[in-house]
Amino acid sequence: MKSLKITLLIAAVFCSQLVSAQITNYFEKFRPAKRWSVGLQLSPTHTMSDADDFRVGMAFGAHVKYSVSQTFGLKLNGNIGTLNGSRAEQDISGNGSDGRNVKSGADNVNTFNAGNSAPTEDSYFFKNNFKDLNVTAQLTLGNISFLRPLRKVQLYLFTGFGILWSDVKGQYEIEADAVEFYNAYGDEFFTPEYDNNNNLVNAISNYKGNNFTVPFGFGFKRNMGKMLDIGIEYKNHYTRSDNIDAYSFPVWRNRVFDFYGLLSVQASIKLGGKDGIDDHYDWLNPVESIYTTLDSLQILEEKVDLMLLDTDDDGVADYWDKEPDTDKNAWVWGSGEAADIDTDGVPDYKDAEPYSEKGAIVDGDGIMIDVDKDGVPDYRDEDTKTQSGTLVNPRTGTAVKVGGGACCDCEDVLLPSVVFDNGSSRIKPEFYGSLYSVAEKMKACPDLKVLASGYAVRSKSGSQLAFKRATAIIDYLNANYNIPRDRFSMDTEGAAPDGVDYGSRRIDLLKVR
Repeated sequence: MKSLKITLLIAAVFCSQLVSAQITNYFEKFRPAKRWSVGLQLSPTHTMSDADDFRVGMAFGAHVKYSVSQTFGLKLNGNIGTLNGSRAEQDISGNGSDGRNVKSGADNVNTFNAGNSAPTEDSYFFKNNFKDLNVTAQLTLGNISFLRPLRKVQLYLFTGFGILWSDVKGQYEIEADAVEFYNAYGDEFFTPEYDNNNNLVNAISNYKGNNFTVPFGFGFKRNMGKMLDIGIEYKNHYTRSDNIDAYSFPVWRNRVFDFYGLLSVQASIKLGGKDGIDDHYDWLNPVESIYTTLDSLQILEEKVDLMLLDTDDDGVADYWDKEPDTDKNAWVWGSGEAADIDTDGVPDYKDAEPYSEKGAIVDGDGIMIDVDKDGVPDYRDEDTKTQSGTLVNPRTGTAVKVGGGACCDCEDVLLPSVVFDNGSSRIKPEFYGSLYSVAEKMKACPDLKVLASGYAVRSKSGSQLAFKRATAIIDYLNANYNIPRDRFSMDTEGAAPDGVDYGSRRIDLLKVR
């Protein structure tokens, strides 16, 4: 797996070198860009409905846009304003200038049939105080080019979905029209108004509600610098409703669905600009991402070179080497620092005694300093001036009197214990002195026999480990001080006493009574 990673890394470097001659430093100028913009719009409005005489309304709104890429964005847009319209000017059905007069029968008599009349001229007017909110997906055209610079003006298309809240009031300005339509459709569609003489003078239609919309359209915008864009946008809304003009009477050719449109003048502020980022995604070439990738390969090449460099040849690359100037072939940790197992300040590859006792004072070669050469390092030697050849206590370094003293008292014998590391049967160097004193005592007391008692956890493997430890001590005394093996016995089956420190990894040396 490791060789595969190295191969892929080298391949990436090779590919980056192939293109480096062409891209040079050109692509270094491309940086992360702004994505958000917010703005306001002012919009004349018009309707396409059963009352679609051109009557201008006005709306004011705001928008927020997030540019997912250079060509695609999402835009949240909201408006509040008015929609106006009437039926007083144009014959939209094409059946004559007066839809209330139609020919009927052989006698060619003018009759009125409002339920089947063409939606042509009458005096109906309406006003819709509306609010809308919609989300559109926007596709920007014209900013895709490999060769030429981007233009200052862009065309974009969009579509989406939204909701329209309507509050509409419609009425007839000519009293005769109000009377005729109220008589035809009655209270189901109209609220009548009467004068003091109880004469019908107006018929009012109302609608208040909300409807799903599908906005779609196109727009143009111009880049005015680092912070500002301005543009103009036409947005048509398909409403799936026949109510935005409050004219939903069952007349002939009544439109099933109404539309309304906004022609918006917009200004947008491009948000961001921190950390020296001035460009916006809308005004960056989409192939820029390719340029950025190629630029990153150059950076990768430099990093790979650094990752593979090993100045001190210690097997740890300089990129991770905390000690990049160690001697050649020095033993080092994974961080590149020279290994020093006994933490005596002398690297192991220079340490003549790499397992010196913790806390010991050592010389330049890593050997524990022992001025009086009594085998007890000075850092724990209570008497650093004992005479050469003097028998000393292996723990304290103080002289032990021979003859009549404790050394040659063969009745009251107190022998040391030896403690091992967990799971190990190797005698630690700090107990060599203790075993030396045991050997001297056994030489001074030829009848002294010793029991090596080992404690173990209650398991087969625990007993085996205790046996190995006791055997290691006996072998050491026999090999180094020629103490006969028949002067030793072993007991390695006992469990460690409660409350005994190091109970499961200790061998006690006891006098056999």
